[in-house]
Amino acid sequence: MAEQTKAENSPIMQQVGMLNLRINDMMVQLNTVIKILIETNAELKKENAELKAKQVKTNKP
Repeated sequence: MAEQTKAENSPIMQQVGMLNLRINDMMVQLNTVIKILIETNAELKKENAELKAKQVKTNKP
């Protein structure tokens, strides 16, 4: 009976391992996308601040 349980668990454990690898790959991809979004957001914030500063200068009487 114990051998049967080990035999049943082995393919399941292989599937769990494969899913774990897939999840890990997805997490790496997600981290890359998040990093790009954070960098882009910082650039846009800087550009926005510069544009607001220019707008304030041009609107002064």
